Amino acid sequence: MKTALDNFETLYLRLTIFLAALVAVSIGLIAILIPLNLFIIKAGIGSIWWLNESIEFTLFFGVFAGAPWVLQQGAHVKVDIVTSSLSPDASRRLDGFINLFGFALCLLLCVYGSRAGIGEFIDMTLPDKDVRIPNWIVVIFFAVSMALLAIEFLLRFRERRVLKPAGDAHGSEAGL
Repeated sequence: MKTALDNFETLYLRLTIFLAALVAVSIGLIAILIPLNLFIIKAGIGSIWWLNESIEFTLFFGVFAGAPWVLQQGAHVKVDIVTSSLSPDASRRLDGFINLFGFALCLLLCVYGSRAGIGEFIDMTLPDKDVRIPNWIVVIFFAVSMALLAIEFLLRFRERRVLKPAGDAHGSEAGL
């Protein structure tokens, strides 16, 4: 029988997979558009004038949108040498402490980002670029991604996860 927390986690997993898929599509588009732009320039047709700044925004959004999925998969950079040298109980406690610290840090960054985003919205500031996405959208996206990361750190405390993260075992092959 599925609990409300199981249903929440399932929805959360679907959201993170959707965001990861968007990041993958955006990377694919970047890989196609850069050579296309070079071809257009070399052919003397013109250029895709907005491409460089769009890639900057895409990379920013992609890093933060993909971070919860990467943490879920255990594919983040992780130092297993410390946890593999500890006893299983000590390793579990250290992992719990790291998850608690990660939750607190992400929650703090979420609050900070939300406050900064509200300030940017009130001021209606725009970047000094050709592609002018209001600053509040960028900052609020950061805050939302920190909230998603905080949720993932909390979900890592569940013993009966809907999806077991790949990085839970010692010497995980996932990540770098």
